[in-house]
Formats: sequence, structure tokens, C-alpha cells
Amino acid sequence: MEAEIKDVIKSVYKKDPSVIGVIVVDESGLCLESDKEIPEEAAGLFASIIARSESVLMPNANQSPDLSPVVQIEAGSLVIVIK
Repeated sequence: MEAEIKDVIKSVYKKDPSVIGVIVVDESGLCLESDKEIPEEAAGLFASIIARSESVLMPNANQSPDLSPVVQIEAGSLVIVIK
């Protein structure tokens, strides 16, 4: 599983060279892997943002996981994408 997570992180950097950090978080907010600039302590916050977004945008629990929300936070030239 660890190798799969590292492959996901590598693919994110290949897809968008402007990415400065990646964190992989499970549904409980546990940090599975953190890379570069993102502190592991942020894992719970990111999981909470996605969970709240799902409860607002997708109240029907039977919807496809392909419809999972993507949250974008912008602050100046910094863009945080949570998905």
C-alpha cells in the first residue's frame, strides 16, 4: 500500500509541476503520507473539509464516488486543492 501511495504522489507532481506539496489522508483524518511542505497535523483539517463538503453537496449517501467534491482555497498566489 505504501508503494501505491508514493505512486499517487509522484503522479500528482508529474501532472502539475507547480505543485509544492502533497498529503494523503484517509476518511478518518489520519495522515497516510505527507510530502514536502504540508505538515502532517493538517490531515484532520483536510479530511474535515471534504467530509463537510460531501454532506452539503451530496446528501444522498448512495451517490457514485466519482462525484466526490473538489475544494479549492485561494490566498494570493497560493492555491490549495483538496480532493
